[in-house]
Amino acid sequence: MIVKETRVKTGSGHKALAAHVLQGEKNEAILVLEGSEYWLKDWGKEAKREGLTYGLRHIAFNPEQTMTDGELSEFADRLCEEFGADKASRSLILHQKDGKRHGHLILPEWQHDHVLSSRFSYIRLEKVARLEEIRLGHPLTAGRHDAANRLSLSHMSRHLLAPRD
Repeated sequence: MIVKETRVKTGSGHKALAAHVLQGEKNEAILVLEGSEYWLKDWGKEAKREGLTYGLRHIAFNPEQTMTDGELSEFADRLCEEFGADKASRSLILHQKDGKRHGHLILPEWQHDHVLSSRFSYIRLEKVARLEEIRLGHPLTAGRHDAANRLSLSHMSRHLLAPRD
């Protein structure tokens, strides 16, 4: 699965992103599971009020193998968990192009009382994608950060498999 992240600057506004995810001309179908253009606009205003450089985080994910709408939504849940985002404060839009579905997760950078973590985000996105591919039995997609993720997963597995008292 290919996962890409873009952070939208507060000064840029939400309109270009909203046009892309809500009205993309090249898509056969657009399914808005959660959110609206109003939410994106409101999140941008909130970020501006908080003095943040970035207002929105756009995470696009495109699985190699077919995933159901429910599986795509669950993957978005796991992305929210990884970055400490409130699942109730997200927009999730699915596009269908050439008969295949892919997703767009949009999160407000300002989450009630904190800013979303952006530390090592590309590595973390790839880690969540690889774990999802393993969970679903899909072939693993090669990524730029595979070595770092192997090390991270190795440490995680040692911790999980360690004897407990």
